[in-house]
Amino acid sequence: MTRQNFLADEPWDTSYDEEGSRTRVFWRPDGATMGASLLELQPGARPRLHLHYGAEELFFVVSGWPTFRTATSEEQLEPGDFVFCPDGRRGVHTFENHTDQSARILAVSAGSFPDVVAYPEHAYAWVATRDPALDADELDPGIIVRFELPTD
Repeated sequence: MTRQNFLADEPWDTSYDEEGSRTRVFWRPDGATMGASLLELQPGARPRLHLHYGAEELFFVVSGWPTFRTATSEEQLEPGDFVFCPDGRRGVHTFENHTDQSARILAVSAGSFPDVVAYPEHAYAWVATRDPALDADELDPGIIVRFELPTD
């Protein structure tokens, strides 16, 4: 067992300035299908609407009041709320932050690589063999291919 604390002020793994978010990915053993990360949304954050093929996700609001958005609806959440996103089109989602305080969300996912992630509002998808945000491996850089989606 490796103990980790998502409330500790650890360094962040990735920062997405254009979206107003950052993420801390928690360690999981090789071959595990269950993983977790902490997402922080700055005021005004608008990460892209997306879905995973082959990965389910469960989100717990730790602090703040993020807005959970799907392709057809949106709802403001509060600390203690959780939402489940199945894999595929039924699980399309994003979180936004329309408040003046940051929000933190603990994300738990069950999926493995390769991972296929689609961004329907931006008409593209990518396939990854591992998390491309983590240290690159010379034999496995992470993203295999990015492709455009049909826009009919």
